[in-house]
Amino acid sequence: MDFQQFVDTFYSPTCIVSVEKKDDGGYGEIRIVSVNKKYNEMIDMRISNEAGTYSPVKHSSFVPDTLYSDYFPYNRSFEDVCFRSAVMKEEIQTYVHLSVLDLWFDVHVLPLDIENGNIFYCTYTSTLIKRAESVLSRNSNIQASGDVLAACIKLHKADNLRDAMESVISEIRQICKAEGCTVLRINEAEEKYSIVATDFAPGSKLRRVTSFPDYYQIAASWKGMIGEEGDCIIIQNQADMEHIRQVNNPWYQTLVEAGVKSVVLFPLIQGTDLLGFIWATNFDTENTLRIKETLELTTFFISSHIARYNVIENLERMSYTDIMTGLPNNMACRDNISRLIRNQRKFAVVSIDLNHFKSINHTLGVEAGNQAITGIADRWKTVREKQSSDVSEFVARVSGDEFMLVICGYQTTEELTKIITKYSDALSEPFIIEGCEIYISASFGFTEYPAHGGTTDTLVSRANTAMSEIKKAASSDNILRYSPEISQNERILEIENKIRTALENDSVFFCLQPQYNMEHKLRGFEALARMKDSEGNIIRPDQFIPVAEKVGLIDKVDGMVFRKATAFFSNLVKDTGKKLTLSLNASVRHIMKSGFIAEINDLIEKSGLSPEQLEIEITESILMDSVNKAIQCINDLKSMGIKLAIDDFGTGYSSLSYLNKIPADLLKIDKSFIDRINASESSRQYVAAMISMGHIMGLDVISEGVEEEEQVEALRSIGCDLIQGFYWGKPLPPEDAEKLVREETTNDAKL
Repeated sequence: MDFQQFVDTFYSPTCIVSVEKKDDGGYGEIRIVSVNKKYNEMIDMRISNEAGTYSPVKHSSFVPDTLYSDYFPYNRSFEDVCFRSAVMKEEIQTYVHLSVLDLWFDVHVLPLDIENGNIFYCTYTSTLIKRAESVLSRNSNIQASGDVLAACIKLHKADNLRDAMESVISEIRQICKAEGCTVLRINEAEEKYSIVATDFAPGSKLRRVTSFPDYYQIAASWKGMIGEEGDCIIIQNQADMEHIRQVNNPWYQTLVEAGVKSVVLFPLIQGTDLLGFIWATNFDTENTLRIKETLELTTFFISSHIARYNVIENLERMSYTDIMTGLPNNMACRDNISRLIRNQRKFAVVSIDLNHFKSINHTLGVEAGNQAITGIADRWKTVREKQSSDVSEFVARVSGDEFMLVICGYQTTEELTKIITKYSDALSEPFIIEGCEIYISASFGFTEYPAHGGTTDTLVSRANTAMSEIKKAASSDNILRYSPEISQNERILEIENKIRTALENDSVFFCLQPQYNMEHKLRGFEALARMKDSEGNIIRPDQFIPVAEKVGLIDKVDGMVFRKATAFFSNLVKDTGKKLTLSLNASVRHIMKSGFIAEINDLIEKSGLSPEQLEIEITESILMDSVNKAIQCINDLKSMGIKLAIDDFGTGYSSLSYLNKIPADLLKIDKSFIDRINASESSRQYVAAMISMGHIMGLDVISEGVEEEEQVEALRSIGCDLIQGFYWGKPLPPEDAEKLVREETTNDAKL
């Protein structure tokens, strides 16, 4: 027969393959006899190999009737398919995944009724599939497709990698009618492996791979056996086992010891990255081809899932790790505490603060301080690594010189204290930093779950309280257990938690208190922060604002009020056409933030509010905290066209020399002076002097907390410009403030 003439009649890339049948029923040499033009182009591409993607080819062009391994790497699966078709006369349709390029091929193998002694022939047609997903829709592979789709659905339903793998591994084992099935992850950089999921048939006596020492080397050897183009390894009879004995005797020995008679093993590859392997042992060798197809398709999706998980895991590792020390960070620590609470395990949270650490930075420099921090972390890692098997010790760096321990598995508080003492004792020896011996100590305060709280915030806050108490005591004992009796800040902690919850739940809101001139014409509103707890109860401003300032949350409270108030006010003035002013209170902490000006710019841009209709209120104390930075910030606000008011005037310790430096527009006299304005002539004259001082500096003056008609008349008589207080207007919800503006607009139109 003219093989060349015959193969040229095929449209798709096709070759004629010859298979040598041996007397023992096995096969010998497998050759490519002839190729058509399209198949020859595939071989030419491998020969040119410009990208260096494929394994080297032995010939400069195709030579008829040469070993297939002259052009392609050894492939046990290819040989098996050709043998079954040519010798056993089976028509075979299957798929091949070329992992080096992530390409799928639809393969059809047809037996030829031609024999030449012990040489048998078949056609081998290989067609590129453009989309891997389309493999699932092929009717000829309906059984494997159904199996794969079922596995994929389970993969995507699972919450994490281990659950995902465990949800499908049992099903894969049953599809393969195997005694065992395993998914193994591999980390070539660290030369480590881990078993992600494994499943064995009931009563199986197969030995687990984890029982073999140094199994990473065995797993790593599979990569070379599969080859760069990554197909699979199939061991289905004694002849195959003998081949493994010759090419990889260490693995062969473990197979024999484990009781393995057959294996189908696939690499898990994404792009050029080897992620791991999946295999089925002692499988149904009567259905090798279908099992291969099922696993080949399934591994494609499993690899994608693992690769996606690896990316997420790396991102989580980065976001959960303190870069300087390599310890878990604050986020990781809080997540760990939350997880333990969900599992309702008894545990302790230990807050740690280094004593007098700032002196190291001040005397030796920041780099020396960093060396001290890493040295402390290294010592505590050593302590943690020596932990007993029954106790879990989680060490985290939560901020600059603050650390946290989470300990579970201990039996008594005495045992817990001994564990904490190990971390304290680890600091007893000096640190050698830049040639100096540095002694560092720390204060430890701890809380226990569930005795001291049922939430992460509560446990952490109370541990911090205990730590602060022992730090203030400055005694020889540096470890303290939390108790309500030691804390004078219990109410502060409670309100702090409510503030944090309100910020998370967006339940910080605002009211608007009207400001009037002395003719009772509306000048504008001051936006006042208000807050509800998780049960919807109002928390008074005099309760939550001081706490927010104390614990460093006031800027977040301010920010939420700013955004909501400016958005509402902008729409109101646009709808009514009124020229009103919105006054916003900025705390010292808030205005001193480096991004404050950018935040105000962003508010104006997003709300559409004119800068001339915005006023920022600051207190006198800001001038004493950082006068140069404050004045620069104030000048930036003024250059934007924003008004500036000095709040609570008279209660602080500012002087005319400071006030003269500030390009303010408004002076606000504190309520405490208005309360006493009619108590005596001296009180009246004191307020008059403040109003006069404001006018001398070219400022308008507004009096706060005006609640009586007599106060209004007194202020009018001494030249006050504006009034704010309950007498002419209580703080209003936005809808009532809008009603007030619209009524005044209507009244103005009638005049």
